[in-house]
Amino acid sequence: MDKVEDLTMPQLVASFLLELAMERGNDIAREVLVPVEPEDAATLAELLSEVRGGRVSIRVPQRGDKRAFLETVRENAAEAFAQHRLKRAKDFNARSQALRELQDALGLAEAPLRIECYDISTLQGTNSVASMVVMEDGLPRPSEYRRFKIRGVEGQDDFAMMHEVITRRFRALVEQRRAPAPGEAPPRFAYPPNLVIIDGGKGQLGAARRALDELGVDGVELCSLAKRLEEVFRPDHPESILLPRSSRRSTSSSASATRRTASRSPTTAACAVAR
Repeated sequence: MDKVEDLTMPQLVASFLLELAMERGNDIAREVLVPVEPEDAATLAELLSEVRGGRVSIRVPQRGDKRAFLETVRENAAEAFAQHRLKRAKDFNARSQALRELQDALGLAEAPLRIECYDISTLQGTNSVASMVVMEDGLPRPSEYRRFKIRGVEGQDDFAMMHEVITRRFRALVEQRRAPAPGEAPPRFAYPPNLVIIDGGKGQLGAARRALDELGVDGVELCSLAKRLEEVFRPDHPESILLPRSSRRSTSSSASATRRTASRSPTTAACAVAR
């Protein structure tokens, strides 16, 4: 991971030993070798001893086999960290490339760094629930997922349901943009997506477009996914668009996650209704 706190080496070692005590419990060695003496070493040793249920000593080896062993551990850790950073950089580059390809394929003004995907699911024939799945920088954000119990539509009218859900989500955006007091963090719906993906055809897409227009929301791009997850429709584009393979995998994952979220029981969904 990246360094996020400005810690000295003794502070960093102390922080690690505290985590060790919490994670390992009584599975702690009698002797802990460290590269430098941590802050409050005596207190930490007492804590580790209490957690282990036996005496634990913290040592900084200066020579011999233990010093060589510590050096080997340091080298292995540095190599593992370098490999982790390299893999993360490759993953980030691959996601960035997929987002650029999606931008080009859909003719977007900018890469869609935040994507929201919506789907309607009718459970047990009568209980309709919509789900919202969020991706940021090409990665799922489960903490941002939301479900909406359909309130204002009777019968099976997917177009009206999609209109209701998009209206509720973006009305919250409009209201919460005005609401925060000075210095207060924006509420959960105050972040607009760059791209909204509708799981459906041209009808659902048109309903979503109408909802945004009625609220006066602009700057949010729209598209809809056909059931085969290969053809994409855009407003004012009569023909479908075939996505690049890498972008297709990303949007397919979003749609699948949206359907899984929507397909939970109606009782559970009703308890997690957004607004």
